[in-house]
Amino acid sequence: MINPELDRIAGTLRQFGFPRKFAVELCAECNLACTMCHHPFMQRPKGTMPMPLWQKCADEIAATAPSTEVWFSFCGEPLLEPQLLLEMLAYGKKVGLQSLNLNTNGQLLTPDLAGPILDSGLNLIVFGIDGLTAKTYESVRVLGDHETLYANVEHLLAERAKRESGPEVHVQFIVMDENEEELDAFKDYWLERGAIVKVRNKLSWGGTFGTQMEVPDEERIPCPWSLTMMHVFWDGRVPRCPGDTEGEEGAGNAWHEPLAVLWERLGAYRQLHLEHRWNELPERCQDCKDWMTGAATRLRPEEGPFAEPLEEPAELEEKRA
Repeated sequence: MINPELDRIAGTLRQFGFPRKFAVELCAECNLACTMCHHPFMQRPKGTMPMPLWQKCADEIAATAPSTEVWFSFCGEPLLEPQLLLEMLAYGKKVGLQSLNLNTNGQLLTPDLAGPILDSGLNLIVFGIDGLTAKTYESVRVLGDHETLYANVEHLLAERAKRESGPEVHVQFIVMDENEEELDAFKDYWLERGAIVKVRNKLSWGGTFGTQMEVPDEERIPCPWSLTMMHVFWDGRVPRCPGDTEGEEGAGNAWHEPLAVLWERLGAYRQLHLEHRWNELPERCQDCKDWMTGAATRLRPEEGPFAEPLEEPAELEEKRA
């Protein structure tokens, strides 16, 4: 029997003239070593994106497809460079980008930074949490401090409730063997505090990690990540897909060529997916299960600024642990 959710996602996929989502690696360093993330094993050089590179990307996106979802995420924690993040957000709003989003582990979103972040023009903040108790949280989000994170998120939610406008705030729970028994209590805890709860399946990061998802080979669909997303490393390199975390199969460099040219260069690879020519895909794709995990469930609180019901189905997800 065809998986109805995968069938729905497959019906939305085609060759897009420009990426629907664009992930910006503002910083390739991270302050955590999470169990589901490839970052602790990453071999490529780590650094911070220069502002001129972001300006070049932002200008091109604004001129071509200003509604593209721009995500400050991927292989690093953007709040390690808070001032640069705020400057990049300000520039993005200035040139007309309509969807600016932040994915963070939240350890560094301290009370003194909450106001500037809430007033920065962000559309959405996603906190990666994945555990209710300190024991579970700290076993998954290695090097994280449960008390610090929970205080940071609760403070930001309280400050957001004082404002008439600002970003939505999501708390994310990636379902894993280590934490699945806490899911229901996690939902109750954060819904009571006015957050939107986002539940998603564990990524395999291009086959690097196991995931609970199992789908028969005959029900495989084109990879939503590859069909909809472009990623840019801090140094301008564009990987083939988010599973290519080392940039071993890159399309080129955003310093040297327009984003539209780099996106078009990957068109043949995307066409293999659309035509179900799985055997012709790169070796990395043969073991990757991330095409199974392209959507998440979101639960809204009954009260507060985020209580309005969703009017659209769950969107495809940005690639970030």
